[in-house]
Amino acid sequence: MGFYDCSCMITGVSLSGIDATLVVLQCEGDGYRPITLGITGTYDRTGSIEGVRENLNTQLVLRYFVERHRDSRLFAENQINKGEQLTSDSDIEELLQLIERTNAAIGSDHHSASTVLDGAVIVFALIAQPVWDAIVDGAPTPERSADRQFQQLFGETSLAGEIYRGQLPNLATPLDQLSAVNDFVDAHGLRWVPPSEPSQRYPIDYGGQHSYEIREFLDRAKRDYADDPAIQVGLAAYEQLIDWDDEGEDTVTAQVASETHAEILARFANAPAAERAVRLYANETVTNPEDEG
Repeated sequence: MGFYDCSCMITGVSLSGIDATLVVLQCEGDGYRPITLGITGTYDRTGSIEGVRENLNTQLVLRYFVERHRDSRLFAENQINKGEQLTSDSDIEELLQLIERTNAAIGSDHHSASTVLDGAVIVFALIAQPVWDAIVDGAPTPERSADRQFQQLFGETSLAGEIYRGQLPNLATPLDQLSAVNDFVDAHGLRWVPPSEPSQRYPIDYGGQHSYEIREFLDRAKRDYADDPAIQVGLAAYEQLIDWDDEGEDTVTAQVASETHAEILARFANAPAAERAVRLYANETVTNPEDEG
């Protein structure tokens, strides 16, 4: 498996060296639907994430897919590098690596899907963590109940309902987060898609990305979201996290963002959500808006 870089589904920025949130998707008709809550890790340069933050969500997802493989509802065997398959001893990263093999096979004439559940192809989307966090922090407090949020995200009957049955009270935070990101996706006319899907807003070809390309992707995202304070804050945080090396592929030196958080806020007359996001990235305590008076 070679090294290559993927792009953030929402902004198109490179994920090289960046934490990301992954959402597992099911192919449905001519599109894709989320079937899991967000799973967080660091982009591994092979199309998936490593160092996954394991929690109740990842435990439920892994258990569900292992059980579906055991009862033959799930096909999970690497069709690109033969010999790898899901087993009862697999961990969450091994499951995600198999799903990535399906991502890589999209549009291929040589490889079939490595992960198929009940006849539907299983893939995943990736969103840069600073972008995900900025959207979540900038979203209003949800007025919908957890059950209503879940239904709007996944439908009345869905694979997600099987994965999370009886566990919603223990998953309030990741459910709120995915709801906020899904609302953003809907409001901006975007689609849930894997990185290799040609019909997405920012389609990419698998391959290495040089610093000048990463900079171009970032500049494009800044232009595309020039009027969105939450995304601008997320991109500023992203820019400070990237190590820039214009001479080679390895990252060695830090680059200060071209625009500070304060300057971003100055461009927006009323951006309390952006202010809260700035404090979050500055490792300051963020309180409820109601507590701030």
